[in-house]
Amino acid sequence: MSGLRERLGRLRGPAAAQTAPPTLPVADDEWVQLGAHIETSPAGSFVMRRREYGTDSVHGKYRLRELADCAQQLSCFHDRAAVVRHDALLFFDTETTGLGVGAGNVPFMVGIGYYTDELFTVEQLLIRNPAEEQAMLVYLQELLDRFTHIVSYNGRTFDWPILKNRYVLNRLTLDDSKLLQLDLLYPSRSLWRNTLPSCRLSKVEESRLGFERVDDVPGSMAPALYFQYLAEKNPAVLQGVFVHNEHDIVTLAALAIHFSKLLSGDMVPVPTVPSTELDDEAVSERIPAQSAELELEELFRTGLWLDKMERFALAETFLEHLFSRLMLEPKPSNTSQHESAILQLAAFYKKKGDYLRAVDLWKRWIHIKNASLALQLEPYLELAMYYEHRERNLNQAIFYAEEAWAKLWRRRSLHRGDRKQNEIEEALEKRIHRLKDKLRKTENSPVREASTSRNGKPRTKATKGKTNRLKPIYVSEGLI
Repeated sequence: MSGLRERLGRLRGPAAAQTAPPTLPVADDEWVQLGAHIETSPAGSFVMRRREYGTDSVHGKYRLRELADCAQQLSCFHDRAAVVRHDALLFFDTETTGLGVGAGNVPFMVGIGYYTDELFTVEQLLIRNPAEEQAMLVYLQELLDRFTHIVSYNGRTFDWPILKNRYVLNRLTLDDSKLLQLDLLYPSRSLWRNTLPSCRLSKVEESRLGFERVDDVPGSMAPALYFQYLAEKNPAVLQGVFVHNEHDIVTLAALAIHFSKLLSGDMVPVPTVPSTELDDEAVSERIPAQSAELELEELFRTGLWLDKMERFALAETFLEHLFSRLMLEPKPSNTSQHESAILQLAAFYKKKGDYLRAVDLWKRWIHIKNASLALQLEPYLELAMYYEHRERNLNQAIFYAEEAWAKLWRRRSLHRGDRKQNEIEEALEKRIHRLKDKLRKTENSPVREASTSRNGKPRTKATKGKTNRLKPIYVSEGLI
């Protein structure tokens, strides 16, 4: 073939005989300016940027070495009997050319982080063209045997499936059957979905980890910058993308420390004891400053999450502290948040069967909203059902049902002609009439003599240790 090319070149003339020089890759020293180099292996080459952090390195309010002492707590995400080691966690994040999960979406940069001895290492793998993708995937494949967990942020449903697709398209085998996914997006949403404006990783690290990025390149700009690099072949274009991805990896390690400490009990608030005899100054002194920094919603969500993760004692501590704050604070700074937390916690205690706590919270809500015309009947109806079905106190049940009806009547002028409003009003009237009829029959019925046995002793039924538990009645079921 080369001889034919030479003969054709001689026929075309001296200039045509010279073959065009091959396209040379970008010089290595241009990547050195970004702290990167060209990584070469039998499978090919790609760009590698490696950063090493000492264990005394601080990211926000955490030292990276702290994960070695509390990584075991992460076992509750999967097998609670398994041992989780900090050096068996692979922190993983990608920068892709799009947001889809199809074959057209290419992860042009894969960032990984892992612990080795006294170091936390961040490696960023970049492909300069599609031909380098296979070499990058082979390098990553050889690392996976060292790890037991993939720690990511939305990686379970986005980053990792995309990467697996690339292995298939490159005819490579990826065996991830022994790898467990530890996606920190889900616990973040469980704790902060109602307290933070967004659960994006940059927002979480700023508000909860104490790390603020300066001149950060948003992840949404990464695809455009990569396409700009493909057009201009200027590595400096990608400098912001490298830094953004590096921060994401280190933040994942700090966030893993945060959740580990939360699960271990290192972040438990100091409990307070409710007391109605304390004045405002004494009450403010009883509330610890460290827990006063947490919003009520976050306290409640943290308790629910710990209960879900089977850290029942820790969950009870958080919810106990929330109960104390709700009952102690005489003048809530945020009334709407305070009232919402009362109703949420009352519903939780009712579901758990702790009706005494739930009753205290419903009464607390009524005390706060006593002079308000807000149309919220749930606490009144819950108390009416509680006193009717559990305390057998019909007078109290009638009292709270009539209070709900009176509150509804005062708002009638604002909701006149509202069909839903009329249905609620009719249901309340029926409830009140039923309760009064029940009370009248109870008062008029003669007192029955206790049945006696042949020997004159009261006849009782053997219960054999069984107790009759009534099924909780919810407001939506018990209006009528």
